[in-house]
Order: sequence, then C-alpha cells, then structure tokens
Amino acid sequence: MGSIGCARVSTLDQNADLQHAALTAAGCDRIFTDHGVGGTKANRPELDKLRDC
Repeated sequence: MGSIGCARVSTLDQNADLQHAALTAAGCDRIFTDHGVGGTKANRPELDKLRDC
C-alpha cells in the first residue's frame, strides 16, 4: 500500500488540484480532501476518515 495524503481548501470556490498534484508526486495513492473548511475548524470529516485508516 502506498502513502495517504490530505488536502484542504478553505472555501467551496477554491480548488485542491495543485495540492492533489503535489501529493501524487510525493507518492500518495489515496488522498482525502476537505472542501470549505477553514484551518481553525475542528470538524474536518475527511481528515477524520484518514485517521481511521
């Protein structure tokens, strides 16, 4: 199994493509992405899923 990564964008208008490209280049084959979640929010559902892996 390869590496797992997590990306986050603060607003729904933003795009995580550059983060996905960087994580893929770093060898991640599973990427979880939170959309519309600010950095100070404690509720990050995709990050929680990653932690459960």
